[in-house]
Amino acid sequence: MIVKTKKYKMASSLYIKLGMQNILRMQWWIFPLLVLFMSSTFFIKTIWFVLVGLLFFMGYLIFWVIQFYGLTHLDANRAMFERIAYEINNQHLMMQINSKQGMPIAWMDITKAYKKKGYFLLVLSKVQFFYLPFKIFHGDNEIKFLTTVLQRKGLLR
Repeated sequence: MIVKTKKYKMASSLYIKLGMQNILRMQWWIFPLLVLFMSSTFFIKTIWFVLVGLLFFMGYLIFWVIQFYGLTHLDANRAMFERIAYEINNQHLMMQINSKQGMPIAWMDITKAYKKKGYFLLVLSKVQFFYLPFKIFHGDNEIKFLTTVLQRKGLLR
């Protein structure tokens, strides 16, 4: 079975928001490290541990926001922010700008997949992912097919 989706254009602000959520999900160990560093103030009575910890955490967040913002403006990533249709089958996911221009992405290039309330998120790396909202599919059967393919490939639990 081949699923052909409607064309969809992802907004850069949505890409930054989903990218930040993905980074915080992947690098969850930052939070316990921050709490451990900030709890040092109980042993050495000074507020500097809390202030420096918060300053470094804010810097960490700002660093990733700048990275995602920069990615949205690179010429190499311009295709991700155009109107794209997807063609999905058991072998690959095909990004199609038009009927002549397309790029296949093998399922083994995708490291993880998430099925959220209204969309699929297919993660290639920390900063590269595909956002597939349910509204681009033509029906529930296509959503179920993609869910089945992702489960068979071991990407979705």
